[in-house]
Amino acid sequence: MEAYIVLCFISMLPVGIQAQSTVDCVPVVTPDLAARITTNSVILNPPSCCFDNLTGLNCTSDKCEVWLVAAVDTGVNNFNTDKNSTDFLSKSPYPSAFSDSNPKNYFLTKAGLQKDFPCPSSSTASYFRVGADGNCVTTNCNGVLPQGTTASFKYLLVDPANKTLLAETKWSNSTTLYTSKDPGSINDSFAGRSGAMIVITTILSVAMGLLLLFLIIALALSCCGGNGKEQRPASQRLGSVMGSFRIPRYDTHHLKDPAPYDNPAYERERKYTTADTLPKSSATTAVNPASQDVIKMQKIDNGQPLVLVCG
Repeated sequence: MEAYIVLCFISMLPVGIQAQSTVDCVPVVTPDLAARITTNSVILNPPSCCFDNLTGLNCTSDKCEVWLVAAVDTGVNNFNTDKNSTDFLSKSPYPSAFSDSNPKNYFLTKAGLQKDFPCPSSSTASYFRVGADGNCVTTNCNGVLPQGTTASFKYLLVDPANKTLLAETKWSNSTTLYTSKDPGSINDSFAGRSGAMIVITTILSVAMGLLLLFLIIALALSCCGGNGKEQRPASQRLGSVMGSFRIPRYDTHHLKDPAPYDNPAYERERKYTTADTLPKSSATTAVNPASQDVIKMQKIDNGQPLVLVCG
């Protein structure tokens, strides 16, 4: 009889340990992610290494399920009371968990299988976002938390065969969510600005105005100044270069590498004669047509000085 009682006690011992096991693991808010705390969601570190040291479980790592409890206000005490029930997973369905006349103020959602959170943590399970499903309506969905509340979290290890609680972590520290503000309540007057910011804004505005003024003055001077210059015809400008001489081409013999130079002032259309270049006289000198466009020295019979004649 005594041996039977001892055998019954030993057979019941693992079940009691599984139901009451609390591991030394605390969920924490992920410190290195932006928007880790918002008005209705929180990003937590995954439950890696939390349940790896448990032995004698009724399920393996590819079967055991990891669940999360999110509780606000009185939800911590309510869950501690309900977790011993056989239907504790559906005791506080979402979203009535926070909106019912007598709300439980907590809800449970499935985070994954135990094998999804290996030890050490892998990059594929670097965080778990509470409230990722938004305003969902199913019993165990990962819905958003009430805005501006103070929430606590814990992870659970559940046997999927009979939906019993095998182990749980400790409750996390309380996390206060942000509260959104009405845009109309935000003060956007100068009273909300510092004196240094007002001075800097004023200086930049004045500098920009002066720069714009100088630009307008520069454009006005460049436009008005160019119209006042006298523009002479091209024929007059070229004519003043060589006077009455018209030399179409000559050699630059005084340079190191002499080369023929075309005179831009030469007017090929006009043909000069002796009547245009020599003084009026009864004596004339014939010009050889074959030697046109060549400068020659010719002597006049009436005693006039030597002149250059260009054919």
